[in-house]
Amino acid sequence: MKYYFWLGMMLFAAGCAKRTAPAIDTNGTTISLALHEKKAYGNLTIAVSQIQESRCPMNARCIRAGEAIADLVISDEKNSATVSLCTGADCSMQKKEATATAVLNTHQYQLSLVNVLPDPTKTLAGGTRKVTFSIRKIQ
Repeated sequence: MKYYFWLGMMLFAAGCAKRTAPAIDTNGTTISLALHEKKAYGNLTIAVSQIQESRCPMNARCIRAGEAIADLVISDEKNSATVSLCTGADCSMQKKEATATAVLNTHQYQLSLVNVLPDPTKTLAGGTRKVTFSIRKIQ
């Protein structure tokens, strides 16, 4: 009986253990987040604060091709930084790029946009707006 009691206690304690966020990988990690979703990454918290979508929908005639701009907020315990990542033919008009660097205290993180979904240039279907990006620590 004692054996089962202690086995049960160990299993209970293991189930209550704090889950930690994935460690920061210097080679980079790809993350997908919906609008206003937050995710822990190492000692950082990353959130998508805004998505601006102006890409020309498929089967439409547009004056310009447009772009999708995603604003990401990266924060640690004391600092935060906002970066804007852009995809689309007109990113240069907005003076935005698909890659940006966030500086938090003495650490630098490079973020690269992979995709903003749904992509109106490829589908007419709507859905939850989601940003996929890679992040890696560069210093």
